[in-house]
Amino acid sequence: MQPEDATFSQRVFHIVAAIPPGKVTTYGEVARLAGSPRAARQVGGVLRRLPEGSTLPWHRVINRHGQISQQGEDFQRQRQAVTG
Repeated sequence: MQPEDATFSQRVFHIVAAIPPGKVTTYGEVARLAGSPRAARQVGGVLRRLPEGSTLPWHRVINRHGQISQQGEDFQRQRQAVTG
């Protein structure tokens, strides 16, 4: 199974959409739940390609160290979304 296929992306979307407000999870956990436990980077790629203005709560996904992985403007946007 290729993590890049459309079904992987769809699984990632469903998993991320189910993260409740006030909670976070890791890229690795999303990958594991999507059936590809070694595809944490691919999860990041799927989320990075979301269109501007997407309502998917991508900001609730963090790295395994409990930190925001985004850089620059994306980092600021995610930090603002997580902290409110």
